[in-house]
Amino acid sequence: MNGLARTAILAVLIGMVSVSINRPVAAASDQPPNPEQFLGFRVGADKKLARWDKIVEYLSIVARGSDRVKLRELGKTTNGNPFIALEISSPDTIKNIDHFKQLQRKLYFQGGAPTDREREEIVTSGKAVVLVTCNIHSTEIGSSQMVLELVHRLATEDSPLVKKILDNVIFLLVPSLNPDGQIIVTDWYNKNVGTEFEVSPLPWLYHPYIGHDNNRDMYMFTQKESQLTARLLWRDWFPSVWLDEHQQGSQGARIFVMPATDPINQNVHPLVYRWNGIFGQSQAAALEAAGKEGIIYNSTYTNFWQGAMAWSGWWHNQVGLLTEVASAHVASPIEQRKAVPGRPPAPEEDFQTQNRRQMENPDEPLPPPRDITPRTEYPRPWLGGKWTLRDIVDYELIATMALLETAADQREQLVRQIYEVNKATVEAGKKSEPSAIVIQPDKQHDPREAFHLIERLQMAGVEVSRAESEFEADGKKFGAGALVIPMNQVFARYAKDMLEKQTYPEVRPAPNLPPEPPYDVTAWSLGMQMGVETVFLKKPLPDDLKLSKLTEAPKATFESVTGASNSFTFAYQGPDSALTINRLLKSGAHVTLASYLDQGARRSAVLFYGAPQKDVEAVARETGTAMTAGPRINPQSRDGFTKSNWPLKQPKPSPTFSIAAPRIGLYQSWTSNMDEGWTRWVLEQYEFQYVNLHNADVRAGKLREKFDAIILPDQQPREILNGFDFKTIRPEYRGGIGDDGLAALREFVHDGGTLIAMGLSCDLAIDKFPIPVRNLRRGLTRDQHFAPGAIVRVQVDNSAPIGFGMPTDTYGFYNNSPFFALVEGFASQHASVVARYPNSDIVASGWLKGEELMAGRAAVVSIETNPGRIVLFGLRPQHRAQTHATFPMLFNALYWSAVEARAN
Repeated sequence: MNGLARTAILAVLIGMVSVSINRPVAAASDQPPNPEQFLGFRVGADKKLARWDKIVEYLSIVARGSDRVKLRELGKTTNGNPFIALEISSPDTIKNIDHFKQLQRKLYFQGGAPTDREREEIVTSGKAVVLVTCNIHSTEIGSSQMVLELVHRLATEDSPLVKKILDNVIFLLVPSLNPDGQIIVTDWYNKNVGTEFEVSPLPWLYHPYIGHDNNRDMYMFTQKESQLTARLLWRDWFPSVWLDEHQQGSQGARIFVMPATDPINQNVHPLVYRWNGIFGQSQAAALEAAGKEGIIYNSTYTNFWQGAMAWSGWWHNQVGLLTEVASAHVASPIEQRKAVPGRPPAPEEDFQTQNRRQMENPDEPLPPPRDITPRTEYPRPWLGGKWTLRDIVDYELIATMALLETAADQREQLVRQIYEVNKATVEAGKKSEPSAIVIQPDKQHDPREAFHLIERLQMAGVEVSRAESEFEADGKKFGAGALVIPMNQVFARYAKDMLEKQTYPEVRPAPNLPPEPPYDVTAWSLGMQMGVETVFLKKPLPDDLKLSKLTEAPKATFESVTGASNSFTFAYQGPDSALTINRLLKSGAHVTLASYLDQGARRSAVLFYGAPQKDVEAVARETGTAMTAGPRINPQSRDGFTKSNWPLKQPKPSPTFSIAAPRIGLYQSWTSNMDEGWTRWVLEQYEFQYVNLHNADVRAGKLREKFDAIILPDQQPREILNGFDFKTIRPEYRGGIGDDGLAALREFVHDGGTLIAMGLSCDLAIDKFPIPVRNLRRGLTRDQHFAPGAIVRVQVDNSAPIGFGMPTDTYGFYNNSPFFALVEGFASQHASVVARYPNSDIVASGWLKGEELMAGRAAVVSIETNPGRIVLFGLRPQHRAQTHATFPMLFNALYWSAVEARAN
């Protein structure tokens, strides 16, 4: 441990002891009410929760009554609730908050590198800007409660500790990153508390769309809450330290603090990892000084991946921290049997077994903790006992105050070293590789995706420029309009990490032991996922190249509509084509899809007629689609496009496909499935109309009368068939579709419907329908095949309707998904492979064990059952709304469900 760490920990130890003895407060008449007075119960009391509206109300009262606290509404959440942040500091700092914000922005080289004078002002006068975010996972409710006491203390206490914090720190606090979920969880808990359903899990997601995946959205920024957070982080305040407070399982350590475990990511500056340890250990020391048990570090969570919310700060030269406190049953206490040192632990249970046992016997104490060996990273293990919401609040209060105190004590050192990291990052971009990353929109399969990718990078604060002229670099020629990401910028580490291939480092406990598997996803290369080619330049850009910095996200600038007629054509490529089609269908257009050969290359086109010219021009302009007028078509004719009026240069292919707006049913179980939520979000963004189908809707049958396609999201077949059926589940949410629902799905396919299964739900179709497909992933052990998340190469048959508009080679996201082999089937069936994995070199980015087992195997299979269809997406095409490259296959399967084939 270095001297700085010792100083930080000693300061915390002394501070915690002194504060616990005496906490001076301002005169009572000057104070806002304390949280207990406002709520009518103590924060963290058993079976009591403050709802988001009351939290906002209380914090607003404190802000109005204190010159130390400023409350800002950053925007509205998905459900229209206030998304707020508090700025807390000394009265003088709050009075001059804009000045200090400009110093902090200059620290992160916004508007260029600071001058020597500006640098010294930042170091000597600037503050340690610390962001704490809470409650992104809404059942991890403790931090949303804790903030009430934390803010009251900082607003009213006049102790030396609080004064030191306020004088040296600007504390940014987001009380909940998911206010909608906080409301959902609080209302559900209050509905069930005191009944036999008190521990019943939510039957729906605790975010309107993405549930527990919301902290996996900090580079795609699909959700409003992610966008508001990114704006606070990389457009507004640029904090140097960011702590995201979470909760973990109930059976082991009481709190995880930083540092995390190996491997590290070499795009992160080493000093960030060092400060992770300093701040994390100061929190641990404060907890130890307060007599708390079960404090662990260097455990479970790895230093490699872009996925733990605050850790995305690492690549922005921000100290990103995580705490994970053991959970109660929301606000209900839990009991855990005591472990006996020296006695062998009970056999370990998997998560599903634990969950089932707790649901069946909620009053039974948890098994004793298994990890009770004292060691450096876990010197005082948790041995079991009672655990409450108040315990969570106490641990989080201590850890948060310790963070703020250490930031205050080390303010100048922190600011100076962050400046050095930022300077080193910019300087490295001038003389190291890569010098820049170039994206050429006109060279992409779908140019619009290049602009979508740039928009995501800009949300994260990355600077992007446009080349004003042609240029040559590394022996390659680039046209005017090329998008250039120079590496001599402060967030170059982030841009590089997001766009390059990930290589997961091996971590072996000992040289003779196998490498440890990753904790979570190992790949996020956004260019691959979005189907955008990126070029990494080694040599510097030409000195005479003029670059225009983009101040906002660029848009597709195609000439919207060429010519006038009542029929038009456009290239069918990329997911935005579906948005164009759906708007045209809504305006009354007759739409045809065609696939044809053009100089040996397979291409697809959309042909349509019957939409008003003003609607056509509006759709083309809004979606960035280049359209060309075709021959006039009699709007009353049912023949549509024929050989005689075929508008393309190539001969009319046979067949073509006339499509209508598909009637879509999306299965939504009562087990809160995240893939269902992501699918809902993707369908809505591309304006597909759908209806959620619950168990009773499926069991009611006659599905073909209402739907052309039914989607089963990635879900275990037993959850679809049986759901949850414990006594702790409310009766209206018990069970699954059952035998009646399965029979209704069979009837739906028999009557000509299209059943689309994704991920694990493919096994339901394979097991319960007589289709000639086998899942080769099933039965493999973790030692044989394991992939927590990698980007893989995929080959597509783009002459098949589900492959229309796709390139022959693309990328997909793979995480332990099914892969298939075709087997013998009935003469009435026709099974075909739409997408497959190549025979070798499958992994494009990340880590995957056992890729040879996937070689040459099918990723997407279509089965014609005459008249119905079943489509199996082993590879989820809409994974977390990131995989734009494979979206079109899902959209095509939906269009195909409502298609009429037409011969010449």
